[in-house]
Amino acid sequence: MKLTPFRTPSPPGGQRARGLTRAAAGVALLGLSVTACAGGASSTTGPSRSAASTTLTIGVDNGSPTFQENFNPYSPSQRIGTTYMYEPLEFVNPLNGAYTPFLATGHQWVNSTTLTFTIRSGMKWSNGQPITPADVVFTFDLLKKYPALDGAGIWSHVTSVTASGQVVTFTFSSPDVPFAQSIAGTLILPQSVWSKVPNPATFTNSAPVVSGPYVLSSFTPNQYVLKKNPRCWQAAQVAATALKFPALTGNTTSQLVLSRGGYDWATLFVPSVTKTWVNPAPRYHHYWFPPGGVIALFLNLAKAPFNNLHFRLGLSYALNRGLIATQAENGYVHPAVQTGLLLPNEQKWVDAAIPNGGLISQNLPAAKAQFAKAGFTERNGKLVGRNGQQVAFTIILPSGFSDWLRGAQAILSELGHVGIAVRIQTPQYGAYYSDMSSGGYQGAIAAYGGSGSPAIDMNSLLSSTFTAPLGKPAGSNSERWSSPATDALLSRLLSATSTQAQQAAVNALQEVMYTRIPVVSLWYGATWGEYSTQNFTGWPSASNPYAPPAPYGSAPLMIVTHLVARH
Repeated sequence: MKLTPFRTPSPPGGQRARGLTRAAAGVALLGLSVTACAGGASSTTGPSRSAASTTLTIGVDNGSPTFQENFNPYSPSQRIGTTYMYEPLEFVNPLNGAYTPFLATGHQWVNSTTLTFTIRSGMKWSNGQPITPADVVFTFDLLKKYPALDGAGIWSHVTSVTASGQVVTFTFSSPDVPFAQSIAGTLILPQSVWSKVPNPATFTNSAPVVSGPYVLSSFTPNQYVLKKNPRCWQAAQVAATALKFPALTGNTTSQLVLSRGGYDWATLFVPSVTKTWVNPAPRYHHYWFPPGGVIALFLNLAKAPFNNLHFRLGLSYALNRGLIATQAENGYVHPAVQTGLLLPNEQKWVDAAIPNGGLISQNLPAAKAQFAKAGFTERNGKLVGRNGQQVAFTIILPSGFSDWLRGAQAILSELGHVGIAVRIQTPQYGAYYSDMSSGGYQGAIAAYGGSGSPAIDMNSLLSSTFTAPLGKPAGSNSERWSSPATDALLSRLLSATSTQAQQAAVNALQEVMYTRIPVVSLWYGATWGEYSTQNFTGWPSASNPYAPPAPYGSAPLMIVTHLVARH
């Protein structure tokens, strides 16, 4: 899926989280600070439960203050549990880009514009009807008929989708090998049901017919429950017989529920996860916060002085990324490298020729030397231009993103040491997004990456096809980087089918990021995941990173089919 390199709307269901992850179904990036609480779960006592349970209670879906019933997997207001019911052709791990077959047994590039998926035989929908390649073709044709559903932009790349036997063939308008990830991750619908829906874009799907591990069991404004789907082709791998989703309505209450063990699985930012979550039941309570994307200082390259390379280099050298990361995220995350890679997830792509793995350390003498090359001098503790005016600019970030605000405040302090005056503004998210898209900003805290594919992340961040002149909306590349040489590298990467050719192009793009500073990478945004092993083991972890620990998006399909019951 195409990822927009600045934070966009929340996970389905209205949850907003801190840090950064990937969106569930074609929306660019998720914001990541769960400001949520448990509605009906506050009385659950967690660790004191004596009998083993086969039900998972999951703290993830925002009621605000109550649930609206919507299980349409292509609706922006869907309930998060929707993605526990519908399946893609393949799961693509956003941590490392690895594919795991689901409805398809795998995919193959016939050539750089022809992609095939082989659909499994013998699968059934939850109503007992067979799952066929015709359902796959129907789903993609539906996205074409209703463009509002095509959040991943499938039909801006694909010209046709056809089936022959169990093989579904996708024909592309031009080479784009990484886009296989978007095709693979598309959730498939039953033609027998959705062909009768008058308007799929507004359909709330209150009685979903699905292929996945769970079906809807009950729904109330305060909690909904999914139960195991006995007709799922993976039913034997599904250990939890039911999933409970209590309505979350406030961060303070949900942290209290978490501390009491009221959730088996949650995605909460807490100031002290060890004290709040681990210590009440250290034998069972665990967490893993892997990097899910890069938080960066975006500079408007269509405006001075940010269009000056030496000025951008000066800013980069002036910042202590370690201090900024610690202040922003309470020590949970690491500073980001400047190569555009998400580490350690994408370690295999690292260009060994770039010093220190791409991490740029603070170097104030080097910063001042670069500012001098850009035409700025230090005078009475202020960095001034040829007109004698102090360099000053504003950094914007969305209201309520307290981690980003702490990071911006650290930047303000750091740049003050080199004589730059920074102002911070926190508009509401809609105004922030509008300014980012139209170029009505100077500097901004924003996010990019997190797909597991350097090709997808760098193409979205750097391709001139995604940007626009000031005042016009840019789908991505909101920093407005425009370079024919970079576009040529991206074209090489998108058409490369061999690992060797892909690595060569990724190396060259890392060099662009490191030496040209299109954006100033700061820290890695975390994917927050707390989980209990009291009743189930097999959770993803740093030693077994088969999926992010997130209870939203596509990861739950992998996780619920990996869990093993203790009893």
